[in-house]
Amino acid sequence: MLQSSLIKLNSSIGYLHDSPKTNCQRNNQVYFIINHNPLDSITTVSKINGLVLPLIIFNHFETTMKVKLGQSSIQESYNTFFASSLADESKRSGCFNVSNALSNDSIHTLELTIDTCSTTSKYRKSTTFYFLVFAYGWNISESGSPAETRLQVTAKLKKGNSLVYEKKYVINHSQPFVNSSIVNTNKLRSDFTTNMVEGLSFSTKECIEQIVADLNLSFYGSVPSVMQENNEPRIQNPAEIAQDSVKAVQPLLNEQNTSLKVESKKDQLKAGDQVMFFSFTTNSNIKGVVKEIKGETILIEYVTFGKLKTIEISKYDVRKTRPS
Repeated sequence: MLQSSLIKLNSSIGYLHDSPKTNCQRNNQVYFIINHNPLDSITTVSKINGLVLPLIIFNHFETTMKVKLGQSSIQESYNTFFASSLADESKRSGCFNVSNALSNDSIHTLELTIDTCSTTSKYRKSTTFYFLVFAYGWNISESGSPAETRLQVTAKLKKGNSLVYEKKYVINHSQPFVNSSIVNTNKLRSDFTTNMVEGLSFSTKECIEQIVADLNLSFYGSVPSVMQENNEPRIQNPAEIAQDSVKAVQPLLNEQNTSLKVESKKDQLKAGDQVMFFSFTTNSNIKGVVKEIKGETILIEYVTFGKLKTIEISKYDVRKTRPS
């Protein structure tokens, strides 16, 4: 009964274009190849558990069901939504041009495979009957739970036949759902469906923004400056200024040497020097700025995947990249 009701309900999926526009050169072209793992054709419902309390004057029945979002609950094709949202976000915050065709080896290709795309939630229905000496009554209530989305996408960036990088993007998003006692059953189920679609939308947006940010870093090795909607430079806060001042280098995935050990004496470095160190987390060489020298270790600020981070490492694992 619940599945038949939900199949008749659907919601529009949208993409919130709120990322700042970039002000950067667009010398590279990227051609997107998207291999979809489509959603189930319809939204399905399965029973998780039930509770029955048969008493003499009081009877309570409760059923908890798992709802899995399908294409039938989304007005637009999800495959089309993903492709168009990726193109729009690239034009807005990407430091590259989107190519409509793969014409030569100078164009990069980004092959994306949607490995997992699942949005689920729980729906609970309870019924209570009570019998008194001269009267009886009943109460029926329904409620929804937050929507849980898991989205996994595998990306492979190539130039010609050479692999530039390969990465998996795993997004786990929980979309809160607020139950209301003043709405009827149809409105509750409609809001429940809309909440699941919104959860999928936010997960897709987060994944696409990470993909575009990684492409920017791969091409330029730095965080691009941003523009306001009127194409005028936006005033940045101190955290953004600090972030833009630190540069990251392109991952050297094809480099034979996988470690960097360059001895450095304490008196050769000072706060503000630009240095390079090897990151085992990203398996690449990273550029950073010396923040503080602490005896045998050095505190370094650097940017990775668009985020400003700090690391404390041995002074013997660092080398200066620019003379003082």
